[in-house]
Amino acid sequence: AIPNLLDPTIPDGADETENVEIHKWGEPKATHSVDHVDIGENLGLLDFETAAKMSGARFTILRGDLARLERALGQFMLDTHCDEHGYTQLSGPLMVRDQAMFGTGQLPKFRDDQFLVSTGHWLIPTSEVTLTNTVMDAIHNENDFPLRLTSFTPCFRAEAGAAGKDTRGMIRQHQFYKDELVSITLPEHS
Repeated sequence: AIPNLLDPTIPDGADETENVEIHKWGEPKATHSVDHVDIGENLGLLDFETAAKMSGARFTILRGDLARLERALGQFMLDTHCDEHGYTQLSGPLMVRDQAMFGTGQLPKFRDDQFLVSTGHWLIPTSEVTLTNTVMDAIHNENDFPLRLTSFTPCFRAEAGAAGKDTRGMIRQHQFYKDELVSITLPEHS
């Protein structure tokens, strides 16, 4: 129930239309854009129809080179974070207990956006949940910090609050892969 504390200079606004542009670099180039769904389906790399047959809406199948690209990008990012920036890769549980979800603020606020399985575990919406909870209920020496952790996992989100909004294509999917970075630091170094 504790909100993120914003910098006091951040102006209040009702929604994204009231955002204030602080800095702009370069000029946007006028381009002719083609929807990623049309590109992927025309190349035979995205298959929403088959995924919907087995799982319903908000799922897709990536085929061939696109599936390889997803895996390669995940691996590239893991290697970059670990080899060049000192992160430690973890491969943790994809299902967690209530306490872990509360520990990262997923519960209670986002309860309707999560998947609860019959065992009482939650499918992780992001590996931030498992990465940050590696220090749950533990006391660490300040010399152990910063802890830099990364993971590439499937993520699961019900996206209950987004019904009918931005649902075409690979936006607001129930399942997707994501590289996550977590740094656990002393407050004065965060």
